[in-house]
Amino acid sequence: MNIEEFVPKTGTSIDNLGFLFGAGTSFESGYPLVTGLTKSVVSALTGKDRAAMDEVLYASDLTYDGVNGLPNIEEISDLVIAYHANNPLQKYQLLKEKIRELVREVILGVTKPDISNQVALLQRLKSRAFERPTNVWFFTTNYDLLIEDACSEVGLKLVNGFVGATTRHFSEQEFSMVSGETSGSTFKPENSLTIRLIKLHGSVSWYKRGERIFEAAPSAIVDQDARCMVLPRRTKVIETLSRPYDRLFHVSSSILSSRCKYLISSGFSFGDSHINDSLMTPHISSGGISLSNFCEVEPQGLSELRARPNVLHVCKDKKVIGGREHAESSDAWKFSKFVELF
Repeated sequence: MNIEEFVPKTGTSIDNLGFLFGAGTSFESGYPLVTGLTKSVVSALTGKDRAAMDEVLYASDLTYDGVNGLPNIEEISDLVIAYHANNPLQKYQLLKEKIRELVREVILGVTKPDISNQVALLQRLKSRAFERPTNVWFFTTNYDLLIEDACSEVGLKLVNGFVGATTRHFSEQEFSMVSGETSGSTFKPENSLTIRLIKLHGSVSWYKRGERIFEAAPSAIVDQDARCMVLPRRTKVIETLSRPYDRLFHVSSSILSSRCKYLISSGFSFGDSHINDSLMTPHISSGGISLSNFCEVEPQGLSELRARPNVLHVCKDKKVIGGREHAESSDAWKFSKFVELF
């Protein structure tokens, strides 16, 4: 299998092709999946924070299974936030912030991530741009900096909504800016590949000062509490309605179906109801985008869209096209093998 089989005309152009990346694309680089992240966070809780977490779980008739990391960190976060809303004690607020802090520390604890897969993908996309003005969109919920570092390694222009020098500020207009040359009244776009990266849940390089969002090298951010990352949750609606996430979702929705009509997903669980409801369901249901999803197991979050002719799931042991299953093995759910498709 190669890219031409599921995205037509990529042999001549990949302009405005889109990718949706989740935690699975970072796993081979050294970052944990949700189970590993859960175990790392819970094991690092202080005695008081762990006691508060156990109280929250007990209220829902649950206990933490340390062997299997269940409930996972997304489910724990949902329970803590809901419980705190009804029991506004400081210990539950502190627990919520502690979980966010520990998630950040786990990500930053990977000091030498392997970016070889990301570099390989971008190099292959660069060759498919044929030195013509080309935009490729990356939508991701990952907090890490793998795409950013890989772009630097390959020498590609990256647009991520921030503008400035050492300290950059958020400006959504950046996503619509085009680089090029002017000659009189004529504008000529730059003949190169531009990666347009939308990080739907924030980044370890983002921080907040008042109501404004900035970006800097993680080591340069002094006020650790100001880092701007959406807490890992199944239900992220409240946090993603605040800036800059509301604007990122708005930009994403405006791009899908209009500029970006083919979306390729890798390492994404579709367990986030807000992304499914606001971005996936409306654009797939309208026929505005075609989704090709590479996954180990078929995601339950998109079950209602399974029969759509514009939805393809390539799983470990089957292929699902328009709701019809075909027994077929594939290892493209692994990101390193996914990259080889290009």
